[in-house]
Amino acid sequence: MNKTNTTTKGKNRQRLKKIIRNGNKIVFSKALREELINFMEFHCSRRFSNNLRTLLMDFLMSEGATEANYLQDLLYDLQGLFSLIDVIEKDRETNT
Repeated sequence: MNKTNTTTKGKNRQRLKKIIRNGNKIVFSKALREELINFMEFHCSRRFSNNLRTLLMDFLMSEGATEANYLQDLLYDLQGLFSLIDVIEKDRETNT
């Protein structure tokens, strides 16, 4: 893991500590809850996930993409987003 990922993880942990209330319970702001609900209601998570993965693959196959110095961080961040999208889709399938 490079220094940038370590620094970013440290900052994320600090932000998460500010969010955590009442022991292990995470409390989201009203704006974040509303935006997440809005996304889940009005966007097809399966289509979004497929399109985003296709876009990523197209980018990676393009000439010079492997030389991008931010690629490692991008892949790490996108993996987290893909995990979130997968959970949203599973939740939607379970609750419909």
